[in-house]
Amino acid sequence: MTDDADTASGPATFPLLAVVALLAALTACELVVSGMEDAGRAARITALAGLLMAKVGLVLSFFMRARASRRAARLTLLAVGVAAGVAVVLMLETVFRVNVL
Repeated sequence: MTDDADTASGPATFPLLAVVALLAALTACELVVSGMEDAGRAARITALAGLLMAKVGLVLSFFMRARASRRAARLTLLAVGVAAGVAVVLMLETVFRVNVL
């Protein structure tokens, strides 16, 4: 006698494990980038911001089920895009202030 609950949840666990593995890989990339001494500070900050946005998009789309509806997916992409734009503007302002002072 087989248990149908175990076989039904088997295929559903693969996407979860894939997302968790991808989040772990992105975290490892963040640790590698933060430890790079030869790269410039601005390049490291930009890379870390990009990795952060990738992780946020992944969490929003998978765990918060933003991909379930088209409207939620568009709003998610808009929010990530606005966050990226704000981050770029703040980084450029900081670079400008450092160069001026």
